[in-house]
Amino acid sequence: MNSRKTPLSAAGRQDQIVREVEKSSYVLDHELAELLNVSIHTIRADRKALGIPDVRKRYREIAETLAAKPKGVAESEVIGELLEVELDIEGISLLETTVDMAFPKGGIIRGHTLFAQANSLAAAIVNAEYTLTAQATVQFTASAWVGEKILGKARVLKKNHWKKEVEVILKTPRSVVFKGHFLVYSLNERVARRLGLVRTESNGDNP
Repeated sequence: MNSRKTPLSAAGRQDQIVREVEKSSYVLDHELAELLNVSIHTIRADRKALGIPDVRKRYREIAETLAAKPKGVAESEVIGELLEVELDIEGISLLETTVDMAFPKGGIIRGHTLFAQANSLAAAIVNAEYTLTAQATVQFTASAWVGEKILGKARVLKKNHWKKEVEVILKTPRSVVFKGHFLVYSLNERVARRLGLVRTESNGDNP
């Protein structure tokens, strides 16, 4: 019995692409290619014909409609480009990998880069003036390579007053490369100062 799918016509394929993008704005070209059993080049040509922008532009268009911004960390402190944040719910970031993120030989992205993307994303989605990672359980499931884009998706699993449990998954077009579970403390300024997380500026009068 032949289990291969019968290729759709161009019109049928484009209708399916529209439905998939409407279902999830975050669907990637390679995911559509696998679903429809065609090449990525075919998907890109179909998107262009349909006037559907690439996934990065779709991310940005959605992000511009969101009022929520990270509070516990500055956007500049997030490793990768922060594309979406729903405070205390979920968030998405995208990291374009470069040679300086990799080991000198082999082109594999260093683990601390993946951890930094995941950890900063976990902190970014927590609704607090200050955030502090108290615990992390991580698993590096596959290698990421120079030139690949790493998509990070984070979601809050549990909230207990000032403690938030956050799951973060990082994936490349090829596979999931990282899974992490973070315990993040959400602190106000008073508590942060008491813990020594905020420096008090000296007025220069003290010896």
